[in-house]
Amino acid sequence: MIRQPIARLLLVPSLLGLPALAADPSPVARSPEDSRRSIRVPAGLKVEIVASEPLVRSPVAIDWGADGKLWACEMIDYPSGLDGQGKPGGRVVALEDLDGDGKYDKATTFLDGLPFPTGVMAWRKGVLVCAAPEILYAEDTDGDGRADVRRVLFAGFATENFQARVNGLSYGLDNRVYGANGLIGGTIAGDRTGKEVVLGGRDFRIDPDRGLFEPESGLTQQGRVRDDWGHQFGGNNSVWIQHYPLPDRYARRNRHVASPDPAVYVPRDPESRRLYPAGQTAERFNSPESAGQVTSACSPLIHRDPHLGESYFGNAFICEPVHNLVHREVLTPDGVTFAGHRAEGERSSEFLASTDPWSRPVQVRTGPDGALYVVDMYRLVIEHPRWISPERLANLDVRAGADMGRIYRVVREDQPPRAVPVLDPLPSAEVARSIDGPNGTLRDMAQRLLVHRQDKSAGPALVEIARSSPRPEARMQALCTLDGLGALPADRIRAALLDTHPGVREQAVRLAEGRLAGDPSMVSALVPLVDDPEVRVRYQLALSLGETDDPRAARALGRIATRDAADPWVRAAVLSSSSRRPGDVLAAVLASDLDAPRR
Repeated sequence: MIRQPIARLLLVPSLLGLPALAADPSPVARSPEDSRRSIRVPAGLKVEIVASEPLVRSPVAIDWGADGKLWACEMIDYPSGLDGQGKPGGRVVALEDLDGDGKYDKATTFLDGLPFPTGVMAWRKGVLVCAAPEILYAEDTDGDGRADVRRVLFAGFATENFQARVNGLSYGLDNRVYGANGLIGGTIAGDRTGKEVVLGGRDFRIDPDRGLFEPESGLTQQGRVRDDWGHQFGGNNSVWIQHYPLPDRYARRNRHVASPDPAVYVPRDPESRRLYPAGQTAERFNSPESAGQVTSACSPLIHRDPHLGESYFGNAFICEPVHNLVHREVLTPDGVTFAGHRAEGERSSEFLASTDPWSRPVQVRTGPDGALYVVDMYRLVIEHPRWISPERLANLDVRAGADMGRIYRVVREDQPPRAVPVLDPLPSAEVARSIDGPNGTLRDMAQRLLVHRQDKSAGPALVEIARSSPRPEARMQALCTLDGLGALPADRIRAALLDTHPGVREQAVRLAEGRLAGDPSMVSALVPLVDDPEVRVRYQLALSLGETDDPRAARALGRIATRDAADPWVRAAVLSSSSRRPGDVLAAVLASDLDAPRR
């Protein structure tokens, strides 16, 4: 349970955290370059400015388009509107790198007048934008750089709390868009279906084109993300990162059994909530005992590129704007889920920390160039006035920094990042080849573009990647892209079930799921995986077998239940899938027990 008012803090860019103000009662804002020099990162890495005011102001979220543009969502109206009375003033701007040096030179205001926008995602010829109570789609159809189409896709998200609003869109391997609840949820209606969904304490996934909306397990304040293999993560202001192992559609399938808590707390170090700012200990508006503890965790990221070095690849990075830092957790498998620990060289320090008290990291992203991008809202006061006493508020300029903002990228000192590619003008077969690369953001961009085009001429290139790429991530994502094109051959799924990498086998099981009812041979291909050495493959198998009435599936579920009886997630998967033939599953469990060797 989140307590009030201590913990429900700035979700804006999930700034959800306790207020902090430097010991100096009136610290002075620093220039972009001076602030950059205040940032500390590990040896071998350096920080570069890619955009700053006046190109960007109060940025809270970014995304790259297939046309090479960087879209930035700006919450200029924070905390109480442009006039202090709620007047909307948020914007989405398109940033362009005109000379190809990796720094942005031009900004065009694409959309303005938004109420406290919290998220942006490139979509087709425009963008999806989170601006509670709505998720909307905007597009420029006349070529002047400004949106002339603005269509509400979903409405009904909660607005009563400035710090708890819908946000954080990301593209899934299943070709759906995932989003963060924000905390309060709402009753959501789609523009196409008119159907209402009570979101409650769950996140969501959508199909923006068809107007489909459904709840998803987990409750995230700001920034729901996934790793290369489709595993979903989020967090909240006092939790660095949590994993959501059981998709909500499986949990809903058997309402006669209770599922485990949908969120797994990933950090496992003693005193895992402790953090280490680089600057002077901050003066707090309340709860001084929380100084040095995580109180504004937001926008977690699983870094999906090896450019910084293999030791950073697959790590979790999380912003903490109150303490002016970005924290890192090294993730390791822990059965179906994950365990996180501080990096060896960061036992008493943070991956990125600034001595500038105005620096407010609110989002981290893997760039398509391989760099780690950090969005700095840059504000003197990051707390909302709602939770500041009138006495303190009288001496604060709560909008100080509204016209400022920085976007950085962390790169290696000895090697420049790759160029940001422009995929939009390329033929589909060439776009498909971008999936056979080391960068997860670029693979997602290529998958999204190909699925939007629905151009099956990309099929042969994708099949070849799925068959022979040396990168297992590429083999798997090529399969998912083919699925989105409606061009995934059944024999390619069967081959992927035998792949040498467990992540490919895991996703192949999911892709086989929709074919089980009409293709008995697919059941035959899945059943041997009850003996797969990787528990995550057996877990997905236990989830997917619930989509068929085939008695062989029931017997396989019984064997999995016996083998993995100690794992609560596998037990939950078996129970979810047992609703079709519970008697057969129970009989298989009893038979397996009888056959098991006695000790």
